[in-house]
Amino acid sequence: MKLRWIIFEGKSPEWVGAARAEYLRKLRGFYPVEIELLKSPKLEREAAVEKKRKEAELLKRRLVSGQPLVLFDEAGKSFRRSEDFSIELSQLIELGKSEIVLCIGGAYGFDPSVVELATKRWSLSGLTMNHWVSQVMALEQVYRALTIQRALPYHNR
Repeated sequence: MKLRWIIFEGKSPEWVGAARAEYLRKLRGFYPVEIELLKSPKLEREAAVEKKRKEAELLKRRLVSGQPLVLFDEAGKSFRRSEDFSIELSQLIELGKSEIVLCIGGAYGFDPSVVELATKRWSLSGLTMNHWVSQVMALEQVYRALTIQRALPYHNR
């Protein structure tokens, strides 16, 4: 099984790349992992609907029918504890698919056509956060969930 991340972004600061690389290294101890960075189309704030539509087109070209698709989305399911998140991820892994696609959308969220394709929608927090922080948080939470599943000494509870 492989974890494939698709992340929409423009140019990210150096610290984001460093954090991404660190969590990729850690995640590869569990499964093959790849991150695909997609350039979000440059459009003005007033064109948010069009931007989401264009991002949806880019994303859909990279999906294979039958692959579980997880959207990290502020309107998604919230989790009270990391253990609950770990259970949800475990259930997805147990589907036995060859690849799970985890997607962090652009600044305006996901187009409805992408939401329709999603197997799961997970919220990282009820708080609004910077796009770069959400990437790092999502990577860390997936890593934490996998350590919980394997009872490794990372999560303190």
